[in-house]
Amino acid sequence: MDVKEKLIEILKEGFVCDRCLGRQFAQLLTGLTNGDRGKILRNYVAMLLDSEEKIDVDDSNFYGIKFHLRKFDTKKPNRCSICSDVFPELKKKVKLIIKKLKKYEYKTFLVGCKLTHGVIEKEQDLWNRVGIYWCESIKTEINRELGKEIEKITGKVMDRKHPDITILFDINTDEVRLNIRSIYVYGKYQKLVRGIPQTKWKKKIFHTSVQDIIEKPFLKQTRSEKSSFHGAGREDINVRCLGWRPFVIELVDPRGRKLKLKQIQKEINKSKKVKVKNLKIVERRFVIKLKFTEYDKTYRALVEFENPADNLKRIKVLKDAIIEQKTPIRVLKRRVDKLRRRKVKDIKYRLISKKKVEFIIKTQAGLYVKELITGDKGRTEKSISGLINNKVKKIELDVIKVHSG
Repeated sequence: MDVKEKLIEILKEGFVCDRCLGRQFAQLLTGLTNGDRGKILRNYVAMLLDSEEKIDVDDSNFYGIKFHLRKFDTKKPNRCSICSDVFPELKKKVKLIIKKLKKYEYKTFLVGCKLTHGVIEKEQDLWNRVGIYWCESIKTEINRELGKEIEKITGKVMDRKHPDITILFDINTDEVRLNIRSIYVYGKYQKLVRGIPQTKWKKKIFHTSVQDIIEKPFLKQTRSEKSSFHGAGREDINVRCLGWRPFVIELVDPRGRKLKLKQIQKEINKSKKVKVKNLKIVERRFVIKLKFTEYDKTYRALVEFENPADNLKRIKVLKDAIIEQKTPIRVLKRRVDKLRRRKVKDIKYRLISKKKVEFIIKTQAGLYVKELITGDKGRTEKSISGLINNKVKKIELDVIKVHSG
């Protein structure tokens, strides 16, 4: 079907507006709107009619056109048989979107529309008759026109790859739904006290957490209601992290996007429990990188044994040894019971008193250090307790270095 045949076929059944007519030839010529194309094509067919060429088309498609050679009595058309005259209403509808956007800070956006099934079916019926060659969908055109109008009013930029806000507009109900892109901030933290978890617990067992302390100034500046905290591993509640552990805090549904990171860092560091450094804004993919990077760690363990700590030289066999660990009893309720093999990369000790020893232990990521010390009732093999045949009475554990992945 050539351009002329397709054009006549489109105009055969009911009135078709300029935009819907031009859209069926959207891939022909550049620098024109679909409305421009439609007007040109309509006038072309009108010329054929005026030359008294016999063409089977609906007369309402030529209302208002002045014919010279041929008398052509046309009636004022009803609504467009394809779009139901949605395009003239778009400027009014954009105001609804702008109103919804007013409470958010953003530089870029993306807009998409939801159409009624009737409009989609009408377009599909037309395509079944004339084919889809040279066509563009009505949804694409509406999205583009909405975007151009929003850009014009707000001065913001439409961005199809990384929009700050994605807008879904229901043409039928005028409902506006917004999807706000989270803000991701990378940093490193220290946990200087024992007795607080890294992240919030669903049950408010603990008064605060590392996440609570870090998120507070972020939520205030961005006017977000909540955050998600992504750490490079985690330390136990009763373990301090004196080394700097990498993390990313995700600020969910932020209304503001301008962050004063130096001010935020200063505010967090007033805390006596948590310190942060190296704050910077990152992309979402950084969270995945953080989760899949393995970080070796160095621990300081102050261990009190039940009996005098003799035979400490025996633990030298742990250096460069592969330790087999079943999931520890203390976490067995919430984690899968499986066997892990991890390496002790270095181990040193210093006798503090007859029963108290300080250990400095560097381990491969994922090794359970408490169980390396206690043996966990035989679930970890080898262990310090087992090698020196002495039960552990008390452990104070600190992460003193998180090694770069």
